[in-house]
Amino acid sequence: MESRPGISSNLLPPPKISKGAFLGIVWGGFTLCTLFVASWAGVRFKTFRRLFPDDAFVLFAWAIILSTSILWQTIAKDMYFHGEIVRSSQVPPPDFKPRVERFLKGSAAFVFLFYTTLWSIKLSFLFFFRRLYLHVGRWMLFWWVILAITMASYFACIGDMEYDCLVDPLEEIATHCQSRESINFQRRTLIANCVLDVFTDILITCIPITMLWKVRISTRRKLALGGVFCVTVITVIFAIVRVAVVATSASGTADMSWLYAWSNIEAGAAIIVSCIGSFRSLFTSQDSAQRPDKDSPPTIGSPQHKKLHSFAHMFATSLMRTESDRETLNTSREFYILQESKSRESPSTKIELAEE
Repeated sequence: MESRPGISSNLLPPPKISKGAFLGIVWGGFTLCTLFVASWAGVRFKTFRRLFPDDAFVLFAWAIILSTSILWQTIAKDMYFHGEIVRSSQVPPPDFKPRVERFLKGSAAFVFLFYTTLWSIKLSFLFFFRRLYLHVGRWMLFWWVILAITMASYFACIGDMEYDCLVDPLEEIATHCQSRESINFQRRTLIANCVLDVFTDILITCIPITMLWKVRISTRRKLALGGVFCVTVITVIFAIVRVAVVATSASGTADMSWLYAWSNIEAGAAIIVSCIGSFRSLFTSQDSAQRPDKDSPPTIGSPQHKKLHSFAHMFATSLMRTESDRETLNTSREFYILQESKSRESPSTKIELAEE
């Protein structure tokens, strides 16, 4: 994930993003996340008067974004200081070693927190979709398989980093982490982690899409909900952009300002996408503006029955009704075939009786 901190100026590209722009991206992204999370929390409490397990993952991801923003406020100057000294070929000042080591240790912490943020959002979507599968037993196996793949991908992403090239003393890093083999390993790791990130996003999105066309709701609502669920494409685009320049670089060395800026953008976009996806509860309010009579039957979005009229309940109930109709149709077909078989046998039976 990281660019190596060595002393060769030809391996370290100039920054594509200035220090001021970088911190603007970090704190601007955090501000946007905070606004979306606040709006999301208001909608959730207004609609359901409670939070669900999937909501806890969103709040956890927001707390991590806050932590990483404070982290970058502390170490961003060290990242640009390191680049300036290396590219200018000047004699490093006395504080060069402690500042670079502080940046490297901070970047190691950021990498771990970055992947934890992304996978927290993935788990948020997964546990929301679990409420859709909860009442449809045979679909739960599919959910468990995707959960296992998602968690395995997370441990792969945080486990394939070269931690010794981030937390070891600077002398050892400069000696062992500047080889062409080490740089190529960095690029392969970055691309592999991007593939795992994109693959799990697509896999999770397949859960509602595969079920959406089986439920008994209007086509317009299917298209609307499909659009909401497919907003994860946004994070897929950011994930690809984040590694595109590094993967196509002639030297293979990451521009740290570019890589970390887009990492912050992707993490923030993941939280915003999750909040947009949480507005899916609005699709269940068909007539929530109308207060039903005391003796009138409950309707979807009724304030008296918000728990039963959540999107998960509507989705699962519709799917179970579809499955029930399919079973009824199969039973009818079997009965029809049996009746046809009996009717074909009846003429021969009548002839036998006439001969007797």
